[in-house]
Amino acid sequence: MTWVEQGNDAWAKGDDKEAERAFREAVVANEEDAEYFLGDILQQTGRSEEGERYLQMALDAGDPDAHVPLGHAIADQGRPEEAAKHFRAAVEVGHTDALVDLGVLQIDDLKDAAAGEETLREAIAHGVEDAPLALAALYVEQERDEEAEAILRTATDQGSLDAQVDLANLLSEYEGGEEEAEALYRDAIERGDEDAENNLGVLLRDLGRIGEAIDILKVAADRGDELAAQNLADIRAEMN
Repeated sequence: MTWVEQGNDAWAKGDDKEAERAFREAVVANEEDAEYFLGDILQQTGRSEEGERYLQMALDAGDPDAHVPLGHAIADQGRPEEAAKHFRAAVEVGHTDALVDLGVLQIDDLKDAAAGEETLREAIAHGVEDAPLALAALYVEQERDEEAEAILRTATDQGSLDAQVDLANLLSEYEGGEEEAEALYRDAIERGDEDAENNLGVLLRDLGRIGEAIDILKVAADRGDELAAQNLADIRAEMN
């Protein structure tokens, strides 16, 4: 097994330190893709300046896949215009998922919501899975809830579980939307979305169904969901 393979195996198991160690060994051994993986893990663990250096090395060596993590590393350091160039370059070589990265960057960092909306719509047209979620989030922020709902319903009908949970989150804020929101959460849980447990627990709490809320939040908390554990603790504190 190569150092890169060992690093990816450790990373998949959640052992970031061992993964980084293996990737550094891979760089020393001049293994293929070593700089890419080391730069990527450095960026994702909050060391974007060092990560940028290795990702630039990967890009200079001819790896176009480095554009996306390099864009994130650069954006992390407050250089959004430069980051946008890398996301666009990634799209040009076929990584259409980078349209979401670009759209979110345009909205959050470049403060150009109109451009971001256009980019995210392009991403949706290319079938990028996360694009409806990002566009719906923009619409909610702009208080365009009906448009957000329409985007999320379409994505839900197409099978997106994440969109279904986001749709339930939106409906739970509507007067009269709680029943459908509950049904969507319960279906998402049955389909394996564990995060929906906390959301359902909060909805049940808000509806005054405290016993049911405690039961489901306890399941999520016992599984290791820290937010559910906090919500469960808050309910119990209010009961005392």
